[in-house]
Amino acid sequence: MHESRPPTEGGATYPDQIEEGARSQLDLLEGEQIARCWLTGLGFLVMTNLRCVHLWHKPQLFVKSEWRVGPSFFFYNLASPRVVAARFVELSEGYAGSIEAGRFAVRNPREVCHEIEEARAAGRAEWEARRARAQRELRRLEAPSPPPGATVIVREVVKIRCNYCGNLMEMRDAFCRACGAPNR
Repeated sequence: MHESRPPTEGGATYPDQIEEGARSQLDLLEGEQIARCWLTGLGFLVMTNLRCVHLWHKPQLFVKSEWRVGPSFFFYNLASPRVVAARFVELSEGYAGSIEAGRFAVRNPREVCHEIEEARAAGRAEWEARRARAQRELRRLEAPSPPPGATVIVREVVKIRCNYCGNLMEMRDAFCRACGAPNR
């Protein structure tokens, strides 16, 4: 177990206070790092440089309790966080008709909303940079287009085996070119 440290200002906990079992469930993306985390009723609300994720502890009666990953809210489409009932932080997707939202009980919801809002702009910029790199890589991997005025002929030839000698012949051939057997 980790050494006991008091929560930081705003109720945030230290990222190394997340149990290893919970951290292994997080599946961080390439280049993703935990920035802040806050205790919730059943686990942690974890903010990385790219998203907010809820990790919760699923208690079970007869077997060992396990950690689960709850909803993930990616900064590229995260709406501004809200304080609800002075106890909860509400995170939701930023597009119309969204039903994906989550409320998390935290110690200081106003401070948590403020920190997430500040991280959102940098996170969106990082997602845009990732998207641009991915598009450049895709363009690099695409086959070069033919020069203007060039004629490109694409033809697919289906071949089948002759029932008598096993030679490959085109499907449209009436007779095998090797043994002369009819194509059935």
